[in-house]
Amino acid sequence: EMRPLGTSMIMIAYDDEIGPCVFKTDPAGYYASFKACSVGTKQTEANSFLEKKIKKKSDLNHEETIQTAINCLSTILSADFKPTEIEVAVVSKDKPNFHVLTEEEIDAHLTAIAEKD
Repeated sequence: EMRPLGTSMIMIAYDDEIGPCVFKTDPAGYYASFKACSVGTKQTEANSFLEKKIKKKSDLNHEETIQTAINCLSTILSADFKPTEIEVAVVSKDKPNFHVLTEEEIDAHLTAIAEKD
């Protein structure tokens, strides 16, 4: 019998004892903790990109983490994004509640990424 619907989900949180947490669930109900992960059609390519970046530098600061995520999405999809075309949300020690970045904040990160290249 075939399962009609299934979802994968990435959950983020900040725990006072262990710090930032990222969990991914799959349609079978399996879940695991990651430093970085992706879900979707090109998740294999995105996970490989993230693994390489995390191996190079595992102690990313807040800004670098956001820029790595945006850069991953841009690289894997071969797209140059405008601030209106993507949404970015973060959870951190300073702001433990789910926070969606504004277009201005996203634009600043896109500019920083462009300057690095």
